Amino acid sequence: MRDQASALRQIVDNLKKQRLREPGEGARVLCVTSGKGGVGKTSISVNLGISLAKKGLRVLLVDADFGLSNIDVMLGTSPPYDLSYVLRGQKKIRDIVAEGPGGVRFVSGGSGLNELLNISEIQLATVIDHLLLLEDAADIIIFDTGAGVNPLIMRMIRASAETIIVTTPEPTAIMDAYALIKSITKYSPECGLRLIVNRAESVAEAESTLQKLIGVVRLYQKAEIDPLGYVLSDPAVSRGVRIQQPFVLSYPRSAATRNIEAIAWNLLDRKPDAPENGLQAFLQKVFRKGEQQQ
Repeated sequence: MRDQASALRQIVDNLKKQRLREPGEGARVLCVTSGKGGVGKTSISVNLGISLAKKGLRVLLVDADFGLSNIDVMLGTSPPYDLSYVLRGQKKIRDIVAEGPGGVRFVSGGSGLNELLNISEIQLATVIDHLLLLEDAADIIIFDTGAGVNPLIMRMIRASAETIIVTTPEPTAIMDAYALIKSITKYSPECGLRLIVNRAESVAEAESTLQKLIGVVRLYQKAEIDPLGYVLSDPAVSRGVRIQQPFVLSYPRSAATRNIEAIAWNLLDRKPDAPENGLQAFLQKVFRKGEQQQ
């Protein structure tokens, strides 16, 4: 226990140093996605974000699951504005950043990013300038994307230095996760992929799912995936959803909370492999005009 506590203190000290970024150094940008809906992707994004914030980092959640945006519901708050207001010139970016529980802040995406892909170069440059102001306000920016494979999701994943894929042990979820991974590695083999298994009935089932999927990807796609961890099935998760409170706050001693805490420490212990990280690099890649949408 003494060795573990010492290691955790060292990580916290390192985090404090990370907060003092060099001029021009970007925030850490993560995309959280899944091969299919209903696997708990947004719950992972929200609770992981809060767990990171509890460790002293400034965390910004961006709801990029258009049409099914529900980060605000899980956080128990309803912001009056979303990214589309910035796009139309009605609000500045600082006006749409909402305060969430547990020290996180968030941006409701609405249809904003979809609209961004179809605007003029001048409009795009203006909005990106607005978005870049978020870089100074956060140490970690988490984009909660939609599920499945569509052009916008793929562009966001391919632009991100780190992508967290969420699956469950269900065969359909695993198959869809593999299909997504296959699409990513085909066009962006350098993309940093990490894996979380959600709703596992036991540690053995979670570990088995992680290793099987990693093994199949390694064998057939010649790619590596970093196993971040797992979240066991826990009634605290659904209870938190019903009362619109993230379970890491409403049930801090639950098994699911302990699992999320372990995932957060694992994430902080890793560094993105891509040389270009940060919000500026991410946005330039996502909204690059003329880029092919695979």
